[in-house]
Amino acid sequence: MIRDDLTNEQYHAHDAISSSDVKSVLMSSVWHWHNQERKETPAMQLGTAVHDLSLEGGANTICGPETRRGNAWKEAQEEAGDKLLLPEPEYRKAKAIADALRKDPVCAKQLDHPDALKEQSIFVKCPETGLQLKARPDCYNTADQVMADVKTTVDPSPDGFTRECYKYRYDVQGCFYSYVAELAGWDVKHFIFLAVSTTAPYKAHMHSMSLEALALGKKDMMYALKKIAEAKKTDLYETGWPRFTMIHPPQWMTTE
Repeated sequence: MIRDDLTNEQYHAHDAISSSDVKSVLMSSVWHWHNQERKETPAMQLGTAVHDLSLEGGANTICGPETRRGNAWKEAQEEAGDKLLLPEPEYRKAKAIADALRKDPVCAKQLDHPDALKEQSIFVKCPETGLQLKARPDCYNTADQVMADVKTTVDPSPDGFTRECYKYRYDVQGCFYSYVAELAGWDVKHFIFLAVSTTAPYKAHMHSMSLEALALGKKDMMYALKKIAEAKKTDLYETGWPRFTMIHPPQWMTTE
C-alpha cells in the first residue's frame, strides 16, 4: 500500500517496522531496540527542517523569534500548531543547508525532477518474516527508477560520508527502502544519498550505492528482520551478551 496523504507524524505513529528499527538491532540489539526511548534532539529538528525545506518548500517549518525563551516564543508556538518552529538563527541555517542541495546540479536534478514522487508512505508485509514494514523515501524518480534520501552530515565528501554511512548503517536503510518499495510494486534501479554538510561553508554531494554495498546491506537487513520476528514470536528481547564477562588488561597496559 502506498499513501500520499499522510503527514510525517501520522506515518511515524504507525507501528510497522521501519529502517530505524532495523538499524537499532544491528547497531545494538533487539533488547535495545525494544526498550529504546525516542526523543527529538535539536540535530533531529535541523534534519527535519532541511528535509521539509528541500522537499516540500518549507511548508511545515516556521521561522520563529531569535531564541526559545520568553513570551514571544510561547506565542509563536501557539501559532505554529503542529508545524516545526525554529528560532530564527536555526531556521536560517536550515535554509542555507537546503539551498546548498540545489546549488549542486547533480543533487538538484533529483530533487527537482518532474517525475519525482516525494515522501510517499509505503506499507507492506515482508514475505520472509511476516513482519509489517514501512518506509517513507524522500524522493523517487519514476522515470529513471532512482530513489534518493537526503542526509545532513558532518562531512559529505566521498571518504567522509562513506565512513558515516557504515557508522550509522545508512547502507541498510537504503536497502530497506528499496526492499519495501519493490514489494509495493516500484522498481528501484539505483539508491542514492544526497548528502549535505551541517557546517559552513555548506556543500552537497551525491553518493550512489554500489551492487556490492546493496548486497551486504540486504544481508544485514534480513538478519535484523529475522531477529525482530523471532523476538516478537518468543517475546524474548535479549542483548545477545554472555552471562558475564571476564575483564583482562588491554594489551597496551601489559606491553613492556
